[in-house]
Parts: sequence; structure tokens; C-alpha cells
Amino acid sequence: MEDRKRKLSETRGSAWTKKFRPSSDDDEDDSVFLPNTRRQWSNATYSGSVKNLRRVTPKPVSGSANGLRRSTRIRVPPLEAWRNERLVFKTLASGEVECLGIEKGTPADNSSLLQMERKRERIELKEKRTVERRRSLRKKSTNVRDTEADLLVPAKVHRAFDSLRWRFPPSEIRPPPYRFAKSFSSSSIRFGFLELSPFGKKEERYSPDHNSYFTIMKGQLEVTIEHRKFLFNVGDCFIVPSGVPYSITNCSKFKSLLTICDFTMPFFIDP
Repeated sequence: MEDRKRKLSETRGSAWTKKFRPSSDDDEDDSVFLPNTRRQWSNATYSGSVKNLRRVTPKPVSGSANGLRRSTRIRVPPLEAWRNERLVFKTLASGEVECLGIEKGTPADNSSLLQMERKRERIELKEKRTVERRRSLRKKSTNVRDTEADLLVPAKVHRAFDSLRWRFPPSEIRPPPYRFAKSFSSSSIRFGFLELSPFGKKEERYSPDHNSYFTIMKGQLEVTIEHRKFLFNVGDCFIVPSGVPYSITNCSKFKSLLTICDFTMPFFIDP
């Protein structure tokens, strides 16, 4: 047992003993100024067993001059997948893969943006025209010549459509089937507008004193004069003599607009 411990202590001592190379006189002079840093590694492990140890030196990465690793990655903007954009790669002769860039897909669909831009331009143009129209109608009266007195007198010769005062029939139906507004009037004649709701109807009536002249500006109407029915479109006109019953029906799902002219002068029908 004692012999085994003695051999083990001798093995450990020899494992950590530095052995210097024998040198000549010239080497001894140089060793005074230069320390000898070389050492010989033993092939013994800490436990005393003999094992071959090899130091592995890492090889430098190819493609770098000083042994440092260089990144070959490239940065690209986010791909627009909805336009079928994709990355294009190419395999070089050395086996490396190179990214050539982004292949453009289909052109961008800007139809919705263009539609919004056109809508915005239409709104701005409409507002501009409204402002100009209000400026032109700011003066409520205009000087016109009175032929009897041969003088310029102020008179209301224009009126904005937005300034009309609309009236409704005395009916409990809501919404009302129609409404009307008067623009100009005198003792013998008056002008105005008649607006019918979608599928609205102006019930049968007659005027004992006035003849009524109508012009369709918007919509499709069915008109009954006496006992005969007529179908009128935009631009058509009709007249109802005094004392003759008539009714008007809107045949579309949109509002209809008519102009009215009531006058008391005698109306003669051609034979």
C-alpha cells in the first residue's frame, strides 16, 4: 500500500515539473534578457492516468483578411405580398448563394385612392360654386327700368332655390306626399315649384280661377286630366285649364320636381 502511494506521488510530481531545454553559452546570455515562455505539456491527467492530449487550433473563417467573421447578410424593405413581390437568388460557381434583389410584382392598384381624390375634388368644386353663387345673390334687389315712369326702380328679379319657403298640404300623412313653394307672385300670376316624395301623389283637385302650367324638371310622372291619363318624363309640360280636375302621381323611387305657373288670364284651347 505504501509503495502504491509513493508511485502516485512521483507521477504527480513529474506531471507538473517544468523541463527547460539545455542551451549553449550564447543562449544563456540571451536568456538573461528574454524569459523562456515555452513549456512542454505532459500527457498525464489530474487523476494520474496517461492520456494523449492534442490542442486544436481553430481555423480562420474564409472570406476575411484578419480572421474575423464578416456577415454577408443584406437588408431589404418589407415585401409587398399583395403585389407578388419576391426575392431573387443566384447560385455562384463557388456554391454560395447571392441575393440579386427584389423582383417587382404587378403595379399598385390605386383605383380606390383615385376615386377618393375625384370625390374630394367634386366636393371642393361644389363648395366653391356655392360660395360664388351666394355672393352673386347677396343683393336681394336689382335696379330695373319702369316703362311707365321711365325710371330705375329696385325690384326682386332673382331668388336662390335654397331660400324658398316650402309648405306642406294639410294632411296627417307622414312624411307628406308633396310640398310646394312660391318664388314670384303678383295680382294676376304666380310662379313656384312642386316636389313629390317617392311614389307620392297629389290628390285630385281643381282651381276655379287659375290656369296651371307645369314643366317636369326631374322624375317620371303619371298625370290624370279630367278622365285621361298621361305619362310624362323630364322636359315634358302640360297645362290644366281653370275648373278642370287633375291629379299627379310620382312613379319613381326618387323625388320629382316640377315648376308651376298659375295665371288668371283667359286660356283658349286651339280647335
